[in-house]
Amino acid sequence: MHSKALNIPALIFYGLLCGALVVVLIVSFQHFNSFYSPQIIVRPKYKQTSAQEKAVENLKPQRVAFSYVSPSAKEVQVVGDFNAWGAYPLTLNKSDNDIEIFTLNLALPKGKYKFRFLVDGQVAIDESSAKIKSGNEIFNILEVK
Repeated sequence: MHSKALNIPALIFYGLLCGALVVVLIVSFQHFNSFYSPQIIVRPKYKQTSAQEKAVENLKPQRVAFSYVSPSAKEVQVVGDFNAWGAYPLTLNKSDNDIEIFTLNLALPKGKYKFRFLVDGQVAIDESSAKIKSGNEIFNILEVK
């Protein structure tokens, strides 16, 4: 037989359980916006030292021009330690006048660079530019100040 009497302890237990669940849901929804909204992070400002400022200044690229004169060349490229010695060869632009000068403007950070020209695939040194000998090889040298 089933009794129609109310089980008071079970009602109290389930009532408290539902009440606790409602409280958890209300608190969760109140903090939902603050949890998912982006927060601004404030970073302290610092002053660069003169050594840091000088290092940053040295990284600023300077404009340099490469030129090679050849009346018979079809293509002139430049390779050097600034482009992994030809991993990324840079082709000079041929002038439209009768002088047949090839030129290329680049932006390079301060430093000394060794380079060579490839004239129609053959290594060539610009005799009018500064040179350096390293072992048995001769390179043109460029100093970006």
